Amino acid sequence: MPHVSAEPETAFIGRSEAMREVFARLKQAAASTAPVFITGESGSGKELCARALHEEGPRASGPFVAVNCAAIPSELAESEFFGHVRGAFTGASEARRGHAEMAHGGTLFLDEICEMDPVLQGKLLRFLETGMVRPVGGSAERRVDVRIICATNRDPQREVREGRFRADLFWRLHVLPVSLPPLRERGGDILLLARHFLDRFAREEGRRPMRIGADAERLMLSHSWPGNVRQLQNVLRQIVVFHEAPELTAEMLAPLLPPDHAPAVPRPQAAPPRLRVLERRAIEEAIASCGGSIPRAARVLGVAPSTIYRKRQAWRDTGS
Repeated sequence: MPHVSAEPETAFIGRSEAMREVFARLKQAAASTAPVFITGESGSGKELCARALHEEGPRASGPFVAVNCAAIPSELAESEFFGHVRGAFTGASEARRGHAEMAHGGTLFLDEICEMDPVLQGKLLRFLETGMVRPVGGSAERRVDVRIICATNRDPQREVREGRFRADLFWRLHVLPVSLPPLRERGGDILLLARHFLDRFAREEGRRPMRIGADAERLMLSHSWPGNVRQLQNVLRQIVVFHEAPELTAEMLAPLLPPDHAPAVPRPQAAPPRLRVLERRAIEEAIASCGGSIPRAARVLGVAPSTIYRKRQAWRDTGS
């Protein structure tokens, strides 16, 4: 699984430990036919993740059909998903294929799956179990072959416990889980992404490339980015459009970063040399004992995974 996709507009980029774990998991999942369930905060790149899975899998030559489950009106949900025949309801002047049939031979991506209409949840479950679709108003069923990838920014198990999402559908979809880290836990990826977007937006706007000043770098790394990659894109697009300068400075950036309520991630604190050695040894031993899983090692050590990611990034940056 490459760390940068072929298309710059849909680049799925990352070199941090957090994203390396994601890429390793995606590489294993890509060749499978089992459903993938992606979780992550809004703006963290769930659709890009789904597209990367599609492009790296055996269905890459087939269609990729993305459906925003939260945007489909409940009265049109079944028709949108399964299609309808001519005259099925007022306004159905011609037959129409649904999203499921349009994705035949490829991937059907169900974004914001936890916001799917409850009635459609039951029909989706039947489709997953039989592979058959029946257009609204029709009598004949059609076999459809798709790979399902779904995503949500909610806690799906909480949605199940509180009765908003069917438990049987959850367990049918939650086969290969993938959790995307928020941008604030991706360390140096913030600057990697920033440089990528600055170059891309400069080309699109016909501007000169803009480098990032040291003060702006520090501000980017200290901000919690509650809107994640989407927020970073928005901010950098504004800067490229409104500032024709060779360097992005903290003065340009600060007004576009209003205070937010996301938890701030502390930067690694300096420690005496002897203590730093012991600290690194303890962290690396915990990671090894947990089979290389940083989230599990963090639980053993009683710290946030982001703390371990940042410390390891700092060790690489300093060559220590």
